[in-house]
Amino acid sequence: MGDVVDIADDKGRFATAFIEPGAPIRARVLAREPDLDVGAAWAHERARLAAARRAIAPSLVGTDALRAIHGENDGMPGLTVDVYAGVAVVVFDGPAAAVFWRTRLDAALDGVRAGGIAVNARWVRAVRGDRGDRGAGARGDDRGGGDAVPDRVAIVEHGARFGVDVRSGQKTGFFLDMRANRARVAAMARGARVLNLCAYSGGFSVHAGLGGAAHVTSVDLAAPAVADAERHWRDNGLASERHQGVTADAFDFLERATRTGARWDVVIADPPSFAPSEAAKPRALAAYQRLARLSLAVTARGGVLVLASCSSHVSEADLRSVLAAAAAEGPRHRPVAVVAAHGADADHPTIPGFPEGRYLKLLICAT
Repeated sequence: MGDVVDIADDKGRFATAFIEPGAPIRARVLAREPDLDVGAAWAHERARLAAARRAIAPSLVGTDALRAIHGENDGMPGLTVDVYAGVAVVVFDGPAAAVFWRTRLDAALDGVRAGGIAVNARWVRAVRGDRGDRGAGARGDDRGGGDAVPDRVAIVEHGARFGVDVRSGQKTGFFLDMRANRARVAAMARGARVLNLCAYSGGFSVHAGLGGAAHVTSVDLAAPAVADAERHWRDNGLASERHQGVTADAFDFLERATRTGARWDVVIADPPSFAPSEAAKPRALAAYQRLARLSLAVTARGGVLVLASCSSHVSEADLRSVLAAAAAEGPRHRPVAVVAAHGADADHPTIPGFPEGRYLKLLICAT
């Protein structure tokens, strides 16, 4: 497991890879050439190039939190490195990736520094768990020197301030992939009543508030997440009467809001992954359709629904289909127009031929 081998396809083309026998992905291609030395120097250079690419992305100016290494998409399969104000949070995608990358991690982090991203400390989280990014617990270590890793790391994202739990928060502590989409919500929030479903620590909520929202409601099933959202709201100098945190299941909340006739001008529905596997896709599509239907029911006429999926098994076409079905449900057809479609921010690049890398889909819908 994690051994480096040469592999060949049915046309006799060779590549260098590390292997994980018995896993769904049995070989991770490191380079499109055989017998390559994929040691520390190789890891350093790949990481340096990955970090340097971030310097040319305009959307990454104004934040000190970004993804420095994005696995296969940066030519470093099985390795994710997110950097929060100098603290590198490392995730290995499976046990073979952990075996392969642990001996090369110091070189990779040195490469990140050489590429222009400051790294002063590191936190190595456990190998990615079965429950996926949003729900997995984490253990880790900060061996390798540098500063101690605090319980919370203070970051700035385009003027908004957040405290990130890098040790055990969801994903690596914050949803960096949604950065540009949070800015889009801020731009449409002025004077609006905003509902943020599955709000986690309030990223969309705070940006909507800073964008001039009249009022924001943040809903999450986890009470600690709601408390974080409320704290972040206060930490950004926003008036407490303009925000309400609600601990509730999103579906239950929407059912109650529909019955009471509550309406919001902007509704953000960004749920956890409903489809962790291809086998779960039919049930996931049904859940997305229900979420879209209920969200449309509480979106004011002339308002905006922001509908997202973070599952690689659900395509943009799938998401559009469930939105169309949701709009057609009920006693009256609800006209909906998709005015924009977006993915992850620039620090989450994708490569041709790897559709799984385009996991994040977000539709901005006029109602």
